[in-house]
Amino acid sequence: MVYLDGADYTGTGPGLRTESRGHLMLTYLTDIRGERIVIIQVTWFG
Repeated sequence: MVYLDGADYTGTGPGLRTESRGHLMLTYLTDIRGERIVIIQVTWFG
């Protein structure tokens, strides 16, 4: 875990991120204080 403080974290988050694997691309936000990842978009290039 990168953010060990979780709900007590007070800094800025990493913002919008994109991850690509083969034909799949995910766009997501990391909600550090809510301890979750919110998927914004899923794209399949197939």
